[in-house]
Amino acid sequence: MTQYMTFTKYFPKDISPKDDAYHHTKKFISDEWWYFDAIFDNNYSLHADFTSIARNGRFASSAIEIYNNGELEAKVIKRHFLRPINLSIDFPQVKLYDNKIINFDFERFNKTGEWVYNFSQKLEGCKINLNFIGTTKGWKIVTDNLSWTVALPKATVTGEITANEKKMIVNGIGYHDHNWNSTISSVFKLFGWYWGKITSRTFNVTWAYLMKNRTEGEIFAILNKDNQGYFSIKPENISLTRDNFIRSHGRKIPSTLNLKINDIVKDIPISVDVTMEIKNMHFKSRLLFPYWRFHIKTNGYISMDSHEEQINDTHIMEFFRLA
Repeated sequence: MTQYMTFTKYFPKDISPKDDAYHHTKKFISDEWWYFDAIFDNNYSLHADFTSIARNGRFASSAIEIYNNGELEAKVIKRHFLRPINLSIDFPQVKLYDNKIINFDFERFNKTGEWVYNFSQKLEGCKINLNFIGTTKGWKIVTDNLSWTVALPKATVTGEITANEKKMIVNGIGYHDHNWNSTISSVFKLFGWYWGKITSRTFNVTWAYLMKNRTEGEIFAILNKDNQGYFSIKPENISLTRDNFIRSHGRKIPSTLNLKINDIVKDIPISVDVTMEIKNMHFKSRLLFPYWRFHIKTNGYISMDSHEEQINDTHIMEFFRLA
């Protein structure tokens, strides 16, 4: 049985655009990762990112991975070494050769408070030009082991994608976060993690299980409500079970997970009961460590203050092993 450790250090805080900007690490090798994903209404889905590695961002990479019904259809990873990379330390903006890859609409933010991003890049047969418009409030968690800004827990996504020269107009629901200060020393702090999010019509639950070892770990979950902000769930009121294990690349992987939450936050009752069944898995390595991205079939409900929304949809989850 999984043992959870009681803790308070993963309590989320409010963010400003600077929290999603470049953090300009002084460490020689450190991974700073702007991650975006989206599930579209045409059965396609996407992951795209930009990663700065090493001090001052002089070595970086960008990736586009496009899926059709959960199966990888197109994938391009481009390395950038000693290229003219411009990373803003004031707000989210990444430039390569003066082309804006990730661009935060700072003017719109100042006028309306909306968080709106454009991610635009072309990489050898894959091309994206997508607008992410946040529907709920972002947050951050920063500790010795975790530096994480979730700027867009839930966003509407519109634009164009091209997979193997096939162009599509797309609409869907997306997500964006930003991690930094990941180094080789992270191996000695964490055994690995599970991470995912579950979206319904007006709710989003972001959850993670940080593994201390094979049997112990720390779990947290944060519920977002459209236009109402976020609610941090007490870890003792969260249950995550993993069942029906299969083997993949030398590791035991659960094919079914169940997330349950029963809590009262700010005098508001919150309940979640969702079963996540892995339908497709994409294995690769990240920072030389095994990494799985799953497309999962989710069934269940999210309830807040007696308002309940059913879930029967596809979502994206990941599993990362550092040891």
